[in-house]
Amino acid sequence: MNYLILDPTQKTNSGEFKISNKERISHILNILQKKEGDKIKAGLLNESLGIFKILKISSQEILGSYTPIIKPKRRSPGINLIVSVQRPPTIEKIIELASVWGVQSLEFRLATLSRKEYLTSPVWKEENIKEKLILGMEQGGNIFLPKVELGFIPPGKKTSFEKKESISEIVSSSRKFFYLDKKGKAIQEHRPLADKEYSILVGPEPGWTNAELEIFRKYNIPGIRLSSSVLRSEQAVSFFLSQWENSIFRLY
Repeated sequence: MNYLILDPTQKTNSGEFKISNKERISHILNILQKKEGDKIKAGLLNESLGIFKILKISSQEILGSYTPIIKPKRRSPGINLIVSVQRPPTIEKIIELASVWGVQSLEFRLATLSRKEYLTSPVWKEENIKEKLILGMEQGGNIFLPKVELGFIPPGKKTSFEKKESISEIVSSSRKFFYLDKKGKAIQEHRPLADKEYSILVGPEPGWTNAELEIFRKYNIPGIRLSSSVLRSEQAVSFFLSQWENSIFRLY
């Protein structure tokens, strides 16, 4: 934890913030070794970065005051990551990477070769996704919570999953898309990047099918090459965010 991310729902009537999450309390007590009167770098969700001062601390809860210092701006242009269904551990890594960097939104959708048995995982529960997002935000000092959308309804105990729109079915919209592909062009070759936001398609472990690639070509969606090697999905996301930032930094 490099920053403590505070949620407005933690604010008490007296204006202080109460932390009751056991993992965070344990980290502050045992790893950071903080005590009453100490200060921690913090951020208020979607608002500001500042300092959290511990007023009371125990193994059950922490009470403190928050002082805002700066109001960061969202990254521009915004990045919407549209990720095909992956192994649950891979999804968790992608969620953390995306929230560390500060993407605008995350969408998880089915691609043709996505394995539907992954949909039974608890990783898709709203509370689990938010927990992973906050962990990433606390690592990177990003205060902006990405919007998350699932392109399916996970199965219940007696019901099968319900598919919404797959990746192939959303690319006809007016959004500016790129898809990650070893045969594409480097990010620098796609300049100028003049749109306010971009949607990046991340394929499943087995890759895109010929039918999906044909749909991308039909809608003139360019491919982005990140490496001459075949990358794991979480590596591809990490490579993309790094190269994108480098490209945008040079551009502006």
